[in-house]
Amino acid sequence: MSNVGIDSEEFANEDWELYVGMQFQTIDEAKDAIKKYNIKKDVQRKVTKATSKKYVCECSHKAENGCNWKIRLSKSRRNVTFWVVSVYNETHTCSSN
Repeated sequence: MSNVGIDSEEFANEDWELYVGMQFQTIDEAKDAIKKYNIKKDVQRKVTKATSKKYVCECSHKAENGCNWKIRLSKSRRNVTFWVVSVYNETHTCSSN
């Protein structure tokens, strides 16, 4: 897998994962990857912060049961045209899993 986003071939492959350091060329590409990943894992997420420099999603069940799943993307410091996964806690501790 390349370090920049996920191509359609990789989306078809069930083995791809999100990871810290993963880069996306646009925020829309990143949102699409997060959405597809959550569909693949059968979990729900909600956007908790969306600015021109930061995008954060958390498990939609966090308030109910304290699930710690979270992903945060930030504009790359090296290349401001890229969005980079800067924080990723992939473990769902809720019953939606």
